Amino acid sequence: MADAPSDEEILAAVAEHLGRPGPAERLRLAGTARISRQPVLECTITRSVETRAERERSEPALFDLSRKPVYEDLDAYDATGPKDPRKHQTLELVQTGTVREVSCVKCTGGRQQCLKCGGRGLTRCEPDVPCPNCRNVTSCTKCRGKGGSRRTPVKPVPPRKVKRPGERVDCVVCETPGTACPGCEGRGHTLCPKCDGRGEYTCDRCGGKGHSTCGTCAGRGLLVKWRGGTITHTPHAERVPGPEPSPPLLLRRRLHGGAWRTHVLSLDQSPPEDLPASHLSVIEARLVRREGEVARRVSIKWLPLARVEIEEEVNRVFYVFPEGSGLSVVPVPSRHRVKRAAVVAAACLAALVLVLIVAAR
Repeated sequence: MADAPSDEEILAAVAEHLGRPGPAERLRLAGTARISRQPVLECTITRSVETRAERERSEPALFDLSRKPVYEDLDAYDATGPKDPRKHQTLELVQTGTVREVSCVKCTGGRQQCLKCGGRGLTRCEPDVPCPNCRNVTSCTKCRGKGGSRRTPVKPVPPRKVKRPGERVDCVVCETPGTACPGCEGRGHTLCPKCDGRGEYTCDRCGGKGHSTCGTCAGRGLLVKWRGGTITHTPHAERVPGPEPSPPLLLRRRLHGGAWRTHVLSLDQSPPEDLPASHLSVIEARLVRREGEVARRVSIKWLPLARVEIEEEVNRVFYVFPEGSGLSVVPVPSRHRVKRAAVVAAACLAALVLVLIVAAR
C-alpha cells in the first residue's frame, strides 16, 4: 500500500500520544498491540449518457437555421462528448433536405380573431350593477329600492365615493328621509364602471382591434419546418460505498483534515494499482460500461487508516492516519467501555424507576 505508514511508524505515533516515547516503549507496545488496516474510501462515478431522438420542428418564418449542424443519418452522426462528464449538453441538428416554408394553419395572415369579443372589439356587460356600498341588500331600510310614493322610475347613477357609509340619506325612490344607502341613494344599483351604462366596453384582451397577433407564427403567417435531431448528454452520478468496516461516527469529522490520496480517471482508464485491494474490488465492480455511456469521470479519494488495540488500554482503541506532515492519533471508546457504560446506565434507570414506584406508594 503506497505511502501508508508502517507498523513501526504507527506504534511510534501511539506511544508518543500516550506520553511514552522511546524505542523501548515501542518495542513493548509491539508485543501487546494489534494493528488492523481499515483504509477509508470516497469514490464518485459520473457517467455522461447519450440519447438521440428525431422529431418535426417548426418556428416562425425567417428563423435562422444556418448555425445548426446538418446530418443525413442521426445514428451515424459523430457527436463529440462533453469535456466534463458532470455537465449537461444538448446538440440540436437539422436533417438535410427537410427544411421548407409553409403557411400557418392557426391564423389568417398572422392574425387570430379575439376569442373574448368574437372579433367585435367590444365586450358585452350589464349596464348597471349592484351598489358596491350596500350590495342591494339594504339600499333603503323602508322600501329596499322598490319605491313608494314616486311614479317616475329612478335610473341608476355612477358609483360615488362614500365617506361615511354608516350614515343614511334621503331615499330618491320612496322619498323617505334618512333611510337610504349614501352610495346609491336607495336605488340599489349603480352604472357599470366599465361601460358607464352603455352595455358594452372596449375589449381589454385585444384593445378593441378584434384580433391579436398569432403566437405560433409571430404574426408572419408563415412557418419554417424541418426534421430535427437532438443529441443529449446527461450526467448520472453514482456514489461507490466504501468497504466495511466504516470508521466510527466520532472519528469521521476528524478524517476530513487527513492527507487523502486522490485520483481522477476517465472512461478508458483503470484504477491505479497502488490502491488497497479492498478499494480496487469495490470500484472495479462498478466500472462496467453502461448503454449510451460516452464519457466518464471517476473521482477517487482514499485515506490510510489503522486501528490499534492495546491490551492494557481496554477502555479505548486508537485510530492512526496521516495528517499534514505527520500522523494523527484519535482515541475512541472501545466496545468494552461502551457495553459497561450501557450496563451502568441501565442500572441507574432501573434504580430511578424503583424509587419512583416506592414514592408513588
